[in-house]
Amino acid sequence: MSFFGLKRYSTPILKPMLPFFLGGAIVFYGTVKLRDAMMDSAEYRNDPRNPKAGKYGSDH
Repeated sequence: MSFFGLKRYSTPILKPMLPFFLGGAIVFYGTVKLRDAMMDSAEYRNDPRNPKAGKYGSDH
């Protein structure tokens, strides 16, 4: 069957790319956890640029 003149070939795409997708997901997860840990640190807890700054009380 031809779709706009293109033939269908059984070329594997997902299987060879799976390690790269998993690696990207692991790096993304680690980056998010590191960012959250840095925002919760004592040094940046009351920084006005911190999006979570309003969640902490003045006793921190």
